Amino acid sequence: MLNKLIQKYFRHFSFFYSFLGYRIFFLLFLSLLVGLLDGFGLALFIPIFQIAADSSDLTSTNPETMGELQFLLNWIQNLGFELNLNVVITFMVFLFLLKAIMRFIDGYFKIKLQNQFVKKLRYQLVNGLSDLDYKEFLNFDSGKIQNTLSSEGIKLTYGFLAYFNSLQHAILLLVYIGLAMLSNFQFAILVSIGGYLSNLVFKFLFTNTEKASIGLSKLGNSFQSFLVQAVSNFKYLKATDYFSSYRLKLMEVIDKIENNQKKIGIYSAIMSSTREPIILAVVVLIILIQVNVLGGKMSSILLSLMFLYRALNYIVTLQGSWQGFISNIGGLLASVELIDEFKKGKEKIDRTHPVEKVTTLELADLSFAYPSGFKVLDKINISLDPLKTYAFVGESGSGKTTLVNLVIGLLSPSEGHIIVNGMERNKVDISTYRRKFGYITQESVIFNDTLFNNITLWSEKTPENIQLFQNAIKLANLQEFLEDLPEKEETFLGDNGILISGGQKQRVSIARELYKNVDVLIFDEATSALDSETERAIQANIDNLMGKFTIIIIAHRLSTIKKADCIYLMEKGKIKDSGTFQTLLGKSLKFKKMVELQEF
Repeated sequence: MLNKLIQKYFRHFSFFYSFLGYRIFFLLFLSLLVGLLDGFGLALFIPIFQIAADSSDLTSTNPETMGELQFLLNWIQNLGFELNLNVVITFMVFLFLLKAIMRFIDGYFKIKLQNQFVKKLRYQLVNGLSDLDYKEFLNFDSGKIQNTLSSEGIKLTYGFLAYFNSLQHAILLLVYIGLAMLSNFQFAILVSIGGYLSNLVFKFLFTNTEKASIGLSKLGNSFQSFLVQAVSNFKYLKATDYFSSYRLKLMEVIDKIENNQKKIGIYSAIMSSTREPIILAVVVLIILIQVNVLGGKMSSILLSLMFLYRALNYIVTLQGSWQGFISNIGGLLASVELIDEFKKGKEKIDRTHPVEKVTTLELADLSFAYPSGFKVLDKINISLDPLKTYAFVGESGSGKTTLVNLVIGLLSPSEGHIIVNGMERNKVDISTYRRKFGYITQESVIFNDTLFNNITLWSEKTPENIQLFQNAIKLANLQEFLEDLPEKEETFLGDNGILISGGQKQRVSIARELYKNVDVLIFDEATSALDSETERAIQANIDNLMGKFTIIIIAHRLSTIKKADCIYLMEKGKIKDSGTFQTLLGKSLKFKKMVELQEF
């Protein structure tokens, strides 16, 4: 019931409540306690002024000056203390010290909640990306993912602090208005009405700031997307001078971003410059009405005015912090939206049957088609035996890469079956299944880190892991490369391996896959981007691995597949022919022509 009420009437509160639960209410309670302690301490200034002015005790003072807050003095008397200057000052100092302690606890608890909230939200984003189905990932805007996880993520901290500052300021505002009403109800009601009417002036600005903030997040996604593409395709854009026109698109998005920033800045400037004069004007007007029209006395509204002045400060800070929250709301909404999208595209994994080792792999009547109906693979029937080497060749578009994506578990078949160790692939734990595969592509994956971390993916340097690292280095023929490095395995390889050659990058990629103790190695056109000499070196590396692993090779070049145990010739999504290299040369005119033309 409470959850439904919160979600219905408190949209933003509901969002934070879903992450932090009842801890929010403890934070608000601390704010309430701080406000009450401060208010009670301020209330004791009035009797202190009376004692100082009249040089007497408080027994003869007019109780109307404190209104309903007279109970503070009664409480001191009930404790057995005499109402003199020293006693009242002591109690006032005690209340302010207690307020300071509560304010520290309040601030500490708020920072703790902020850290928990931001960490939890970012964890959800990272986990959502990790759990995302590959097929669903292909439909995502990479710029949106990058912008939300980086730039928009920074707004989470500011947004959280601004929102809870607003909540705390609102509570303190209510506390001081309540105390003002207890001291002089009529005056406080008039000021509250005036404050409410003045706040309507800012509603328009808040609404437009929220719209600009959301628009700013969307533009940030677009800019990140264009920027990623500019960096990825820099060589092409520079070589063709297309960058001169592409940059116009980047500048167009920058202009839109800055225009939205300008709008938010203007709205903030208007509010910060006008809110205090408007509220002061309201208070002055009501004082004049109270004294000149309603016949009130300044002495009777002094305490109420003191509380309302405190309330005035919190109206100003409340509007400022709320403006800060609205300015950062785009980042919060973008994060929540992306988390929801990740959840919808989450890969379904059955953890019931983990895969300890891939012994046999069978593709039975395997077909794959896109949602448009275009069939990429049609009735593929293949059995892959352990420790054998298989090659798939064919023209571009024949379905080779799609077949690998199906085998490794990035895609699921539209029809047919993938059978692992005699069991349907969709019934095994796909996560443990993928760990048994090594995947080396045309574009080597190198992280901007050390050689050791690139191969072990940040494993701890235990004796066991060091031994595994050295074994992988040996199998990938990287011993000489390692010895030549200035800092050995602690040498940084640069962004995308810019500090090493193409062949070295491929060997590092191979070593990484060997480090995790795989059963199946997949080489997806792993040598097509290399020069002939480097290709021969990598080919020797692959030859050395034959018989130690089940190997699947997708290639265009003759040298890569010549020693394969079985070569499958693919055409338009079907297996056209199969056999050893020499067998296919003798029986397939298509294969023979490919060999003659070197279309590998």
